[in-house]
Parts: sequence; C-alpha cells; structure tokens
Amino acid sequence: MLFDTFEDDFSFFDENIYFITEIMSQKTILCCVMGLICFTSAALPPYIKVCKSTDADLANCIINSVNLLRPKLKEGIPELNVPPMEPLLLDVVKLRSGPNSAKIDANITNIKVWGPTSFEILELKPNPSKAKFAFKVRIPSLHFEGDYDIDMKILVLAYKGVGPIVGNFTNYYFDCILKGNKIKKDGEDYLKFDKMRLRLRIGESKITLGNLFRDDPVIGKATNEVINDNTDLFINEIKPLLENSLAEKFTDIANKITLQFTYKELFP
Repeated sequence: MLFDTFEDDFSFFDENIYFITEIMSQKTILCCVMGLICFTSAALPPYIKVCKSTDADLANCIINSVNLLRPKLKEGIPELNVPPMEPLLLDVVKLRSGPNSAKIDANITNIKVWGPTSFEILELKPNPSKAKFAFKVRIPSLHFEGDYDIDMKILVLAYKGVGPIVGNFTNYYFDCILKGNKIKKDGEDYLKFDKMRLRLRIGESKITLGNLFRDDPVIGKATNEVINDNTDLFINEIKPLLENSLAEKFTDIANKITLQFTYKELFP
C-alpha cells in the first residue's frame, strides 16, 4: 500500500498508481507546509484547528485543519509571517531544444502562477514521532502569465520576437515529504524542517504565445497549435525550476511557523 514506508528515495510512490504519467511541476507544496500547523496549541488563532498526536484518525484531522486554513493562504497570514501564496513568482525559464529544422530558443520571464491554493489533499501519512509527513495532492488547475523572447524555426516557419505568454495546466498531482529535526533554543525544543522533497505531475496543458505573426493571424494560430503539440519541451524545462523554487519557498514558510512554537506546543 502507498505510504507504507518512508524511504529516502521516494520508492513508495509507485509509478503504477493512479497518478498520470507525465511529470511536471507547479503546484502545491502548500499542503505539505500547512499540514504541520495542525498540531499547534490553543494559543493559535481560531482558523487553525488543533490535532493531538494521539488522535485516532490523525491524518483526517490534519486534512480537515488544512481545509479550514486554506482560504487564508491565498492572501497570506501576516500574524504568522506567512506571505501571500498567489501569485507565485518564478525565475526565468530558458528553452533550448531541437535541430535546425525545428529549433526553439526562448527565454520566459516575469512568470506569475495562480491556482496553487486550490489544492486537494488526496492522501496523508503522518509520523509525528519521527517528524515525517508524506502527502499526495491534486491541484485542479493552474494559470500562468509571463513574457517571452523567442527565436524559432519550425519547418518553413521562422519567427523571432517578443510578447506575452499565457498557459493553463489542469489535473496537477503532487508528492511531498517533509522531514523535521529538533533543535534547542532558549532551553526548549523546537521543530525545524529540512528542505522538502517533492515530485510534480501534470495532466493537460495549453500554452499561447501572443503577438505571433501579428500580420497573419492564421499563421499565428497554426504556430501556437504546433507549440501545443510539443508542450513537453516547456514542461521538461520548467519542472526542475518549479520543484526547486516551491521546495525552497514553502520550506522557509514552514520553518517560520514552526519555530514560533515549542515542540510541546506543536505536539500536545
């Protein structure tokens, strides 16, 4: 059964499980971060439901707590030093691929992503005694906007220019492991997390480049259709960037929260 063990190499995520096979990124580390807040004490605000580590159905208690908290994630939680989750800002994505007859060189900048806070926790395996938490999550849809600078040649079509890029991704799936360690501060034990490990998978995608062949909308539309027939190029390039950026961002958020409370407060 999935999540029977917490191996270091993600071996418990069987590729034959119902996740779709295309691996991508973006998505949803949000649930991994906020799952740990569920153990906090009554000193926290009312939108955080407390779960005791001895609860008979701890996993569902955490999931319910995250669902209660989720509406506040989009705009951020200033009192807990949690910044807004949307839009999520990403660094430049560089696309370099293809032979001379089908070459695409592009830089995608100013990338903003909306939709991560719509995540749904499908399965959770908590192990509070070892401070390990494994999540399986779905994000119904993601939308991104940015700017492109492209030089491409596809068969007899050649184009070089700049413009806006927009994209929509649906049915994202996300695997995440959080592992924490106790640290001493002022004579008390606190919980600090290592950089989270995650995998992101995608279902369907659509990308549109604006201003393509603006003098000939027919060719522009045809070119976008060719690009969407080859979205693996974009997905494969953006996946490592998204995974790393999300892991760093949300590990930092998790630690900002957990380091405000002692280990005893986090695990009543």
